[in-house]
Amino acid sequence: MEAHMMKTMKKSCLVLALAAAMPAVSYADATLYGSFRLGMFNTDGQSAALNDYASRIGLRGTVDLGLENTQGIFHWEQGLSLNSGALGGGRYASVGAKGNWGTVMGGKLDHPTYAYVGNVNEFAMSALPTGLDVGYVRNGSIPGAAGFRADRRIGNSLAYVTPTISGFEAMVVGVFGGEAPASSSLLGNSAQKDKTLDGYNLGAKYTIQDLTLAAAYGAVKSDKQLTGEFDIDSNLWGVSARYKWDNFRFATKYEQSKDKVANLKDKGYAINVGYELNGYGASLGYSTTKQDEADREKATSIELHRRMGNGVLAVGYVDYNSAAINKANSYKQFGNQRAIYADDTAYLTYRLQF
Repeated sequence: MEAHMMKTMKKSCLVLALAAAMPAVSYADATLYGSFRLGMFNTDGQSAALNDYASRIGLRGTVDLGLENTQGIFHWEQGLSLNSGALGGGRYASVGAKGNWGTVMGGKLDHPTYAYVGNVNEFAMSALPTGLDVGYVRNGSIPGAAGFRADRRIGNSLAYVTPTISGFEAMVVGVFGGEAPASSSLLGNSAQKDKTLDGYNLGAKYTIQDLTLAAAYGAVKSDKQLTGEFDIDSNLWGVSARYKWDNFRFATKYEQSKDKVANLKDKGYAINVGYELNGYGASLGYSTTKQDEADREKATSIELHRRMGNGVLAVGYVDYNSAAINKANSYKQFGNQRAIYADDTAYLTYRLQF
């Protein structure tokens, strides 16, 4: 009991300290949270490395607006590195309002094609990006790399989420990015007037008892050039299903995207199963993508984990086929530092969150 009180007091002190530095939030119901993650990774062809993997700290809460059935909401999340001690870039940031009429928010947030569909393969307790995501804007997947979806942590987004009614929820998002900068100052041209709505994304999910079904569709069209054509013109759609039964869980998804500029189509699916009993668990995942005439990329992952209060210790192995490995290595030639899991990888990770 005493230990619990001390933990609560320390957490409250952190919130108060942060609120003191942000006077506008001092009257809000704010929650400070974080996830600190460190792991030893042994990748084929590379030396073993003790790496941080997506550690973060965040703040979310509500503010009284003096309105009936309506509260102001805010969310901020920042990445950080346990190896350098430095902040690693903004992950989420949004502000809005919610009530019995639904939720409106704007800023940097996930879109339905990711929140409802693309994220269903995140079952590993280590939270490693072991899946092969279907491409969107750039159309193509990189094992273990981020930044190749146009529906995850996207800025300039304005969203509306319906209230959940009889298990049904829907979300619609618009992206208003403005014009791209001038393509060349030497030519003396100014930025071309872009489409006001650079992208939209909509989806719905339905939950009945332990089963959740979802579908979503999104499209982006932006970066207009002097020729009148757009550098980015793509769409993405997908469906997913999740099921929980006692200690067993199952998830599957199918996604398909099309890059109209490059005339490329990318499609893929993933299946994940997991079981946990008394804090001990295991998960198995398989994902694959296929881009037109390219070879099919595949990834298989297996993991064992142990929950310890707010901590999780996990050991696992990810096996990629040669097509997936070659795709990752081809991008590494261009200096993509995020593609660090470019080959079969064994790992031991520890995640502590509050």
